[in-house]
Amino acid sequence: PGSTNGQEQNIVDADNDATNLKLFIIELRRQLDALEAETDDDYLISAFLPANPKDIEAGNWNDPELFDYLDYGNIQGYDLWGAWESELNGHQANLYDIANDPRDADKQYSVDQAVNLYLGAGIDGSQLGIGLAAYGRGWTG
Repeated sequence: PGSTNGQEQNIVDADNDATNLKLFIIELRRQLDALEAETDDDYLISAFLPANPKDIEAGNWNDPELFDYLDYGNIQGYDLWGAWESELNGHQANLYDIANDPRDADKQYSVDQAVNLYLGAGIDGSQLGIGLAAYGRGWTG
């Protein structure tokens, strides 16, 4: 939410997306808690968490209060490089920053950097997972 990265068809409301997502998650948690009381079942809420610092900020994913309502989040640890880099190639799931990364500074990030952004914001590490690719990518160019 709030990020202009992604498909052209995405409708982005940068001023309200992050707030609306948080309100949705709070309401979902409230309703699931009520359902748990009725059914005696547990219901978890998890979220995909972006690795790109710009997307983290745009969606306010680094808000520790959000994790009062989420059980956990999985940080995107894949698709950090791909065919959209028409003249470059690199590791699609680099754990650490790449020395001499030729891309623009706002595209230079890694799993380690993303994890540290979330931890540095005060999010409990026990609520964070890392999504890793179980596939490869190929492209020409």
